[in-house]
Amino acid sequence: MTAPTTPSAPAVPAAARTHPGAARLLRLLTPREARALARLAAGEDIPAIAAALGVAPGTARVHLHRAMRKLGVRTREEAVAVAAAASPVPEAVTAPRPATFEALCTAAHTRLVQQTFLLTASRHRAVHSVRLALSAASRRWREVSALPDPEAWVRAYAFETALAPWHRGGPRRARSRQLPRRRIKVRPAGQDREPRPGRLRSRDKSLLKALRRLSRRRRRALVLHDSLGLSAAEVAAEMESSTAAAEGRVRAGRAGLARSVPELVGPDPWAPDFGERLGGLLYEAAVQRCPAPRQPSPLLLKVRGRVRSGLVTGAAALMVLVMGAAIVSTLAGNGPSTLFRPPAPAPPPLCSGVHTGSAGPAAPGLQAGLRSPWCGTTPGHPAQLVAPPPPHAARGAATGGR
Repeated sequence: MTAPTTPSAPAVPAAARTHPGAARLLRLLTPREARALARLAAGEDIPAIAAALGVAPGTARVHLHRAMRKLGVRTREEAVAVAAAASPVPEAVTAPRPATFEALCTAAHTRLVQQTFLLTASRHRAVHSVRLALSAASRRWREVSALPDPEAWVRAYAFETALAPWHRGGPRRARSRQLPRRRIKVRPAGQDREPRPGRLRSRDKSLLKALRRLSRRRRRALVLHDSLGLSAAEVAAEMESSTAAAEGRVRAGRAGLARSVPELVGPDPWAPDFGERLGGLLYEAAVQRCPAPRQPSPLLLKVRGRVRSGLVTGAAALMVLVMGAAIVSTLAGNGPSTLFRPPAPAPPPLCSGVHTGSAGPAAPGLQAGLRSPWCGTTPGHPAQLVAPPPPHAARGAATGGR
């Protein structure tokens, strides 16, 4: 995992005594800003600086402008003078560019797992997300290897997978109104026992709990800026947002952590050393929980990536076939409505009978048939309709019969 945002400069030589604030100002630069300023002081132009940093000329120009703003100068000549007052300029040490996919897996797997762990506070999900990202990079290695920073592409893919909406992991967006939450207890530094390897300390748990209370975008911007040392422009490019939005998320995330755990990060989020102190704490927590995750086999990652891609492609093709079959069946008149349509009710009987209730009381659940002279026992002879006797006559006939 990379160092915190502000790199520590080496010992300042005697030339820096002519400009007492030069060393302090140079410590405020991010690694890429320091590299760009060092190459500018060496006499290189913007295209050469961009080629050395592996970025576009516009991005290199942004790094120089941000460095000049932090140094408080207006021209490049003044920036070079400040850099010369504290020469040599502290230039960040960068790892060599991986030439193969196997080299990328070996060099970047551990720090990618540690960085992803800070977003999720789950080691299992961090390892799973990084392996999915590496598998995706193996399928697109021709495109990924041509990028200025292949590891940044894998990191962005892992972060997107770890912070997917269907995963639990804190609020998905920032809200202006929230219910009051319980205060996070922070154990004093002297009372925190040293845990076993691979286990978090009590103070690390408190910091990660406060970090998970931030929205996912603020959490990601804070980790990229304060822990990985990326500038606001680089954070905005990785998160696909504007620079102003990235800066606002970093400021809001710092303010949220200052309210939740002031004993750890400090009560003032605008302090100059707030980001450096927070980056160091995050780095220690990530290394403590994920000291040395097991390295996956690059060949196995390639096989899993191809199998996963084949399964997704097969599922999509099967869905297309099912939809096509449903459309053809509907056009042919055998739609789903034909299969699930209820049967038509049978018409009521025309002629009366014992079972339909015309010759007596209606049978349960049946309707009486129609009384018609066409209904008779003998075909061709109409039935004789006789009026029913009155009730008292029927009662008398029954009594006389006795």
